[in-house]
Amino acid sequence: MTSNENLTKELTDYCNQIGIDLIGFADPRFFDKYQPNNRPHLFLENLKTIIIIGFYLYDLILDAWNKDENKDKSYHFADSILLNQCYKIKGFLSKHGFKSKIIPYKPGLYLKDAAALAGMGSIGKNNLLITGSYGSQVRLRALVTEAPLVAGNPINESKYCNNCDICIEACPANAFSEGKYNKDACLTYCQANLKNLSDKTVLWCNICIECCPIGKDRIHSIP
Repeated sequence: MTSNENLTKELTDYCNQIGIDLIGFADPRFFDKYQPNNRPHLFLENLKTIIIIGFYLYDLILDAWNKDENKDKSYHFADSILLNQCYKIKGFLSKHGFKSKIIPYKPGLYLKDAAALAGMGSIGKNNLLITGSYGSQVRLRALVTEAPLVAGNPINESKYCNNCDICIEACPANAFSEGKYNKDACLTYCQANLKNLSDKTVLWCNICIECCPIGKDRIHSIP
């Protein structure tokens, strides 16, 4: 496959224009290690590239969930922004003659892993993507496309976590006490300790995001 460098630059420039904070491109071949339901070919047979975009949580209120019990639907503010941006990317690529599809959450890709495979950052001890610009304060979405874009280089190890255990020590759920991330312990704690912003809107625990020192200089520089 020959990558289209000009189209990659055009798309990157377009994403900057519409306010996308992070964007990366991953090679589909790196996803063969995952289960079939979490591989990109499940969503688009002739795909050439996985596109991952990131939204900077400059205010954690953007990470709030709102649930409408009457309609049995839930809404996530940051994800609504990301989804809108994905549709804009899809439209951009369609005008250039390439089919794309937005990846749902379930079944879906492992977004943090996909971002690391795209070279956007590394998976830290907090089991989150850590980016140089924004630390862990990002939320992600992905598309698959038939466009042959230039893929980034995968990042397999975190350079940020050497000699740092801040997130492990700060975790109120002790989700890292066994030396690796315990999803069940994290989920149980989060569900039992939701922060109610209103009758229908809650925030989950974000301590592992807030305590990570990477990207804090950027946060503090924002007026």
